[in-house]
Amino acid sequence: MSEPLIIEEGPMPPELAVRFEKARRNRQWFSEHLRELEVYERYRGRYVAAASEELFVADTPEELRRLVSEKYPDEAPHVRYIPRKKLSRIYACQR
Repeated sequence: MSEPLIIEEGPMPPELAVRFEKARRNRQWFSEHLRELEVYERYRGRYVAAASEELFVADTPEELRRLVSEKYPDEAPHVRYIPRKKLSRIYACQR
């Protein structure tokens, strides 16, 4: 048998707490503005990122990473790929 996995919770380093907060803010901003920015209508088949209350759009994840890091090198962007076709997705099921 394999060794048991032990997970211990400890204090979060301050630098990591800052990154988590930036990521949370960017995710929240994206969620609040995706309709007005028409993200799902305009950017199908592309990658989008929210960083510092700004939307970035690119054809590849590498290009997106470059665009965001050039303007906001210390940011923790919220990144998504917008599928070409509108798809139904199931995220969780209950029995």
